[in-house]
Amino acid sequence: MPQGFKDLEAGCWEDSGEAWLHAERTYVFPGDKADVTQYYRAAAEREGWKPSQATRESSTKDQPANLCFTLGKADDATMLDVYFLTEEILEAEERKAGPEFSSGAGYRVAITSTADGSATSCSN
Repeated sequence: MPQGFKDLEAGCWEDSGEAWLHAERTYVFPGDKADVTQYYRAAAEREGWKPSQATRESSTKDQPANLCFTLGKADDATMLDVYFLTEEILEAEERKAGPEFSSGAGYRVAITSTADGSATSCSN
């Protein structure tokens, strides 16, 4: 785990008027961002997650990409996001990137779900 980040962060958001449940973990991978993208795309699809349109389009390019998946008809209220952390994201969270971020790709894996089970989708 990167310094300054909890093992797992979880909770409930209600600031939009709708309640959302979330759990996320931050990682630093000492290699290429494209390797992170390829790994999570394959793992999510193997477990039955359906890629968003933007995620499907990014699969035609051999480059790093933020990913978003839903479980589809079995559970269209839950999303899996894998995204790379930027300075803007960290600043908005009032966090600083530790030294391990300079030697690899900082990214976050997040699961979010509507509290009432209503359908959701990835933004494209």
